[in-house]
Amino acid sequence: MNVIIDLRKRQLGSPLQEIKEFLGEDTKVVSLAEEIRPCIGCWSCWLKTPGECVFNDVMTKVYADYVNSSRVVLLFDTSQGFVNYQMKAFFDRTIPHYHPYIEIVDGECHHLARYDEYPELYFYYDGKQLSDSEEQLIEDYLYRTAYHFQSSAFRIHWKDKLEIMALEDRKVKRNSVKRIETEKMEKLIIYNGSPRITGSNTALILENVKNSLKDKVEIRDLKNKDQWNEWLSNFKREENVLFVMPLYVHAMPSHVMAFIEKLEPSDGSVAFIIQSGFPESSQSYYLEAYFEALSKILNRKYLGTAIKGGIEGLQIRPLKQQNKMIQPFVALVEGLVTHGKMAPDLINKLSKPIYLPKAMQFLYTLLKKTGLVNIFWNQQLKKNNSFEKRFAKPYKVN
Repeated sequence: MNVIIDLRKRQLGSPLQEIKEFLGEDTKVVSLAEEIRPCIGCWSCWLKTPGECVFNDVMTKVYADYVNSSRVVLLFDTSQGFVNYQMKAFFDRTIPHYHPYIEIVDGECHHLARYDEYPELYFYYDGKQLSDSEEQLIEDYLYRTAYHFQSSAFRIHWKDKLEIMALEDRKVKRNSVKRIETEKMEKLIIYNGSPRITGSNTALILENVKNSLKDKVEIRDLKNKDQWNEWLSNFKREENVLFVMPLYVHAMPSHVMAFIEKLEPSDGSVAFIIQSGFPESSQSYYLEAYFEALSKILNRKYLGTAIKGGIEGLQIRPLKQQNKMIQPFVALVEGLVTHGKMAPDLINKLSKPIYLPKAMQFLYTLLKKTGLVNIFWNQQLKKNNSFEKRFAKPYKVN
């Protein structure tokens, strides 16, 4: 079986019939024009109902189709030079198809597959309004996501006829730290991009930033959508802005993309901080590349992107260790406000390790044999009476 999932609000101007003919007779078409709820990072799909999302919305009707198809075609829109909110939400909500357990591949952490195999992924979007660099950013992101989803990735082009192009790994690398700066900031507006309702590591970091800088910073939580219109209007007049967020499927959480879609070009500066659970910073390079491009779209001076891995579990660490991990973030924002720039030495320090060192990979291999690397997740599964169901494949049709 094959499935075409149409994520666009207006299903116009696409080679739908040609794609169906390419896939063959056993092809299903599903429209997901209705808004997909954003992933909130609750981990229920890992710890309480293994393999199943807590939300019952439009995504529910495609989970089984996705898992049981040989080929999945995703039709989506772009916005601000990137995949739009709906596409990002779709990616974020596929997390139930994978385990919380980790394996190491080429010096990076990957989630273990829940299912024995996954479909080939084909992507179609209208690239007419995109620059060559924006096209490459999107293709690189789509390849990277499919790679972690353990799927092959293809781009569908359509002019006079259908053309299929295999996406390749172009080895996105860390941008060199630019010594861009602005003047001392009277006020810094910080947007908290965490989707978590409780237990947010981003919120904990920003609480410490607020305690240090007091009225020099104003923190706005992007989960508060009822305030978006006011913030969007203010954004045009606000000189200095910082976005802080966790990494979700190699990019921003989907509700952050929904906010970004509404931003208009304006004068001023913009900076970004990305924190992630994986220890290595290489996972965030695709988002960093986009944020630099976004700053140009917004006509704002780009002050840089700081990346820090290994933040998951911050709140359960001893207080002394917590403070040690949080302090570099505080120092980075203090320097941003006081000197109008992101300190390159701090950015470089935060980014380590870029990939897991050989010694760490060797230690992981030894610990894996003892079962110790999975002890946290297994304890949590047992606590939620879900340990026996941890390898469930709820959407697989035999």
